[in-house]
Amino acid sequence: MPLCLCVSHLLIYNQMKPFHILFATIIIVSCSQPSKNGAADKPEIPGVMLAETISYPVVIKNPDSTDTWTDDCLRPLDRAKLADMVFEAIYNNKAEAFSYLDNKPLSISYIKDLERQEDYSRDKVAKLQFWESWYFDEKKQIFTKKVHKILVAYEALTESGRLRNYRAAFYIKLN
Repeated sequence: MPLCLCVSHLLIYNQMKPFHILFATIIIVSCSQPSKNGAADKPEIPGVMLAETISYPVVIKNPDSTDTWTDDCLRPLDRAKLADMVFEAIYNNKAEAFSYLDNKPLSISYIKDLERQEDYSRDKVAKLQFWESWYFDEKKQIFTKKVHKILVAYEALTESGRLRNYRAAFYIKLN
């Protein structure tokens, strides 16, 4: 079964600091069930499409230990579980990793080698980038997002332990 990331609510607030998450509920689920003839059914998404494909970054690890507001905003997110689910989906052939530079598929052994490097440990996954379609059902007042791809990025720190930047590693495509 293909892997699908359903984002029910993801609000981003920008106020003189990097993007902050107000409320994030991220659930990775299998979204496609075989139909009677064996083909996967595409679920109908109710509402009007507001964005065919929109891309945006989300910081999921607070880079500033003195920023208690961002800590509060990120508290509902189980970042370690999210990272584990992405990697396990790749290792179990439920999602395929791609190079962000040239869009070529990356092997499982490449991802495992990457993960063995100290700078690319799962606990350093600090930023994601989403490619989504957005829908709004005006009658029911429901906003729905369909995630197509997720890019995984790691924090790069200075020698003193301060955030220097983020390094994109790979992205996965979702059905």
